[in-house]
Amino acid sequence: MKTIRNITVAGCSLLLLTQCATQDEVRVLNNQLRAVNQKVDEVKSTTVNQMQKRQASSVNKIGQVESETMRLQSMIEESAHQASLYREQGKEDIANLQAAIEAMREENKTKLLETDQKISVLEQQVALLRGNIEQAQQQRVREAEKRARAAAIKAEEARRQSYVAATSGSQLARVTPDKKKVKIGSAPVVNGEETPAQASVATAPKVEEVQPQVKTVVTPDLTSEPFNQAMQQYQAKKYQDAYRGFEQVLAGNPQGKRAAETLFYMGECLFYQGEYDLAILDYQKVISNHSRNSLTPQALLKQGMSFEKLTDHETAKIIYKKLINDYAGSSEAGQAKSRLANL
Repeated sequence: MKTIRNITVAGCSLLLLTQCATQDEVRVLNNQLRAVNQKVDEVKSTTVNQMQKRQASSVNKIGQVESETMRLQSMIEESAHQASLYREQGKEDIANLQAAIEAMREENKTKLLETDQKISVLEQQVALLRGNIEQAQQQRVREAEKRARAAAIKAEEARRQSYVAATSGSQLARVTPDKKKVKIGSAPVVNGEETPAQASVATAPKVEEVQPQVKTVVTPDLTSEPFNQAMQQYQAKKYQDAYRGFEQVLAGNPQGKRAAETLFYMGECLFYQGEYDLAILDYQKVISNHSRNSLTPQALLKQGMSFEKLTDHETAKIIYKKLINDYAGSSEAGQAKSRLANL
């Protein structure tokens, strides 16, 4: 624009100068004017073309921007639509999931109530069965103890009778009466009858003395510690001799300090000879008569083992359970648990 303005001013100057200038000057001025006009045209064409090109380029870029903007806007709208659809679908899915969870919760609650009721019924049944089993076990224990006591009493009575028979060897004197009347002295006879003195003498029996046949009985030598002797025989595995030794010790002092120990080792002698039923009786005497003795848990254990040997596993279980309950802290109770687990 400044160039055009300058050209216009120059033209006006030329018009003014034309009036005063010569022909040559006018020609020079015309040439200059033409040159200026050419330059103006060149400048105009160059500037306009550049401006048009720039404008066309700007329009093209604006079109691209508008197209890209529209594409982005379309994508945004599509994304918003998809997001809306996803949101609605998510809400629906969440609602369905919550409904399913609630239904499952209600169903599980119902099942839990039913299960609790069944468990309660089963627990009552188990408690009832446990009580019945415990009663049955106690009854069996009482019956077994009763039978064992009865057998022990019989065995003890037989043992005492045999011991009494072994120690008695004397016979009583045999008396034979003589019915003949014997007249002693000069007592008178009155009317053919004897006086009372004569009658008493006449009817007196004649005594025939018989020397008693004495049976030799070997009595235990108390000074030689018979219990220790029997124990030595037991340790030497001479169980029959050891049993007879313990038996004599017990017969000599049934209520002595070593009565429980003697009875226990009598049971041990029978056990190691395979006479398990008789061993049970001697063990039972320890259990019944010496319940506070330290050998009682061991007697219970060996009694259960004897029942095992006799293949009476049910009674063995009862004995082991009694041992575990009554002597829980003993080492024998631990052994009973181990044997009970293997039955």
